[in-house]
Amino acid sequence: MTTLYKLIKQVSNLITPESNDFYNYVLYTSDDNDGFLRTRWCWFDKSIADKTLHSEYKKVLVTCNKEISADDLVNKEDTNLKLQFHYDYLDPTFEDAEWDLYGGYEYIYLFNLDTNEVALEHRDTIT
Repeated sequence: MTTLYKLIKQVSNLITPESNDFYNYVLYTSDDNDGFLRTRWCWFDKSIADKTLHSEYKKVLVTCNKEISADDLVNKEDTNLKLQFHYDYLDPTFEDAEWDLYGGYEYIYLFNLDTNEVALEHRDTIT
């Protein structure tokens, strides 16, 4: 078993290994939709709550409105980077992001926690 915070930290270590920028961005800009986290329009004073997740994850699916950049992760004036951090899939694929495409989350990241590899695909928004 793992926790939500540990899962976010594993992904953060892959995308921003030298800092906690991704970790903090997700914790302080998101709300929890029971299966995925979604960033909102501001930084919150309080982080999302940690919780126990009852499975071990092989991969994590993160979808974004644009490519993740270090500048966006530290900009506390706005949350220009909109993302959804999925913990509802144990072994996700790019196809699992189809619903996200309807919301404009065109950049699909798969974080492989076993191999420490990151794969990125760009797909057009579905309207």
